[in-house]
Amino acid sequence: MIVDCHVHLLPRRVQSDRNPFCLSDAAFGSVYRSEKAKLASEADIIDYLDRSGIDKAVVFGFPWEDPDVVMENNEEVWDFYQRNPTRIIPFAVLSPKGPDPAFREATRALAGGFQGFGELASYAYGWQSAELEALGPVLDLAQEKSMPVLIHVNEPVGHTYPGKIPVDFQGLLRIIQAHPGVDFILAHFGGGLFFYALMPEVGRALARTYVDTAASPFLYNAKIFQVACSILGPDKILFGSDYPLLSLSRYIKELDKAGINQTGRRAILGENFGRIMERVQSDRRQ
Repeated sequence: MIVDCHVHLLPRRVQSDRNPFCLSDAAFGSVYRSEKAKLASEADIIDYLDRSGIDKAVVFGFPWEDPDVVMENNEEVWDFYQRNPTRIIPFAVLSPKGPDPAFREATRALAGGFQGFGELASYAYGWQSAELEALGPVLDLAQEKSMPVLIHVNEPVGHTYPGKIPVDFQGLLRIIQAHPGVDFILAHFGGGLFFYALMPEVGRALARTYVDTAASPFLYNAKIFQVACSILGPDKILFGSDYPLLSLSRYIKELDKAGINQTGRRAILGENFGRIMERVQSDRRQ
């Protein structure tokens, strides 16, 4: 089974005309102002899954500053899932505007049947200590209800690009350590945070933390797969395309270049995420 754990679906209003949203939401504008920043429809996503031989996709929206637009985006993701329940795994995105609206939407999404939170991001301010600490109530809820949490993380060095933010790795580790029962998924190879898992105390803190591969061909050469497998093990890496930015074929080429064997490929391309969801279902039955 192949699972793409990182696929974006924005509201239909945004797909029709992104310009008003670029003006009203500075964070969205910083990422999507350029027409080169692709947007995908529901039909595009299903076509991508079919063409690529992908069984399921984790689908989520954008962390809008306006909580009403967050709710709209989540509702459309939920409707998409309802029409394609065997193909779509719905995650609920939350507003970074403040802890109260984020917690209200997280509670609503949990009651509605969403299967995870994410992709959580703070494009306007970056993940500074205050923004990370504000996630506390949502992460407490995620731990209580066994909800996996996908967080946007990027590397602190290298070239700039739309959506690249400053990330307080120490603050990120603190919230992970404070929620040992949460399966964290750190997007974009966790911005390289996993390198520090070579330190025993950091390795212990990351015991239930995974990294996804989203956008990695734009960030690293293919050796990133070898290095991550060596440090974390292939069971802690999840295939995520960041579709419509990239598709599965680009990542298959990277796996080929890296020489990842068939066992490792099966783990990365779907088995690892399947185990996360099996554990979630088991925890919820208890």
